[in-house]
Order: sequence, then structure tokens, then C-alpha cells
Amino acid sequence: MAVKFHLTPEIRANLYKTHPNLPMANWCVKSPSDDRYQCIAWAACRTDALMWPHEWYKWFPGLPLVEIDVEAPVDYFVQGFAVLGYRPCESRAFEFGYQKVAIYRSDQGVTHMARQEFFGRGWLSKLGIDGVDIFHEQLEDVAGSMSPMAGQYGMVAQVLKRSWWSALIDLSLFKCIWFALRFRLYRLWQLVANAVRPVLEVFKAFK
Repeated sequence: MAVKFHLTPEIRANLYKTHPNLPMANWCVKSPSDDRYQCIAWAACRTDALMWPHEWYKWFPGLPLVEIDVEAPVDYFVQGFAVLGYRPCESRAFEFGYQKVAIYRSDQGVTHMARQEFFGRGWLSKLGIDGVDIFHEQLEDVAGSMSPMAGQYGMVAQVLKRSWWSALIDLSLFKCIWFALRFRLYRLWQLVANAVRPVLEVFKAFK
């Protein structure tokens, strides 16, 4: 599928089915649908791979892997993101000079990760492998039932942080800026195409 645009009402209708807190939240879409990456990769500022501690996916070299791809403990992600300079912290609040990510879990294991926006205005989440990236103000906005049967993300289990210097070293800062700019360019192109299409149709009709 790769990149695919959906209308906002369609996106909202789909997300509200599995994210019960979103209808009351302040959130917005930040990218089109893209099945080349998911929330774990997005938390690591990557859009070129699906990341999970299992042999079928991309993961950090030398770290332990799980045998069942749908179940993974929080500690595996703490170890993995330590490679990127992240360390466990107690507070989810914005700290100037630091970037944070949050790990969600249900009773089955890790379900989701969200990345704090660089200047602390909220959080960025990729919702599903073939879903969209969204900005949401609170971590609870995408939280839900702890039961795996509910198909929701459960609750925040751990918050990690790293310095902006660490993000600068592995180019994450520039990647994040480029991803945001790319989406704006996609949206601009879509608006231009939608505006021009009726004119072209009229032109064809009189040709």
C-alpha cells in the first residue's frame, strides 16, 4: 500500500472504534497512511521498517528476541531504545533539552509506543501498521483496556528519555523535521490536485 490518503471523517470513524478516549481528546492527523512502518519505528524516528523484537522484524543487533511475535515484555523495548540513548525516567512531563517516548502495555505485553513532540506540546503516535500518524496532547488519549481481547493499547507502562544531543547525533532531529515537512508537502499537493481536477474535467468536456 505504502502512502495513501484518507478523508478526515473516514479516519476519525475508524480510530474511534478502537480508541475510546480520542473522541474527547484534542488531536489531529500528522501523516497519510503508510504500511512501511509502525508505532515502534515511528517512536525511533524511522519510517523505513517495522520494528519489533522478533526475527520477522527489524530490531537492534545483539538484543534478545521473543519467540511469539505478538507478545513482548516492556524490558525488551527499554533495552532496545537504550541503544538510541534512552533511559527510564519517572516523569512524562516535558523537560527542556530532552526527548521522551512512552511504552504502552496490555496484559499480553507491549502494545504501542508514542514519541513526545520535541517542544513538549504533546505526543506523536502511529496508530496501526497501515494507519496514520497523529498528534495527541495526552498519553491517555490513545490508552484503553488492558485486556488483549479489546484490541486497545492498554496503559503507559514506562517512559524513557534521552538528551537532544543524542537525538542530534543519530540524526533523529533532522528526520523528524523532514517527516513533518514531507507531510505538509503531501497535503499541499493534494489540495492543489483537488482544486485543479474540476477545472480539467470542465476543459475536457468542452474539448
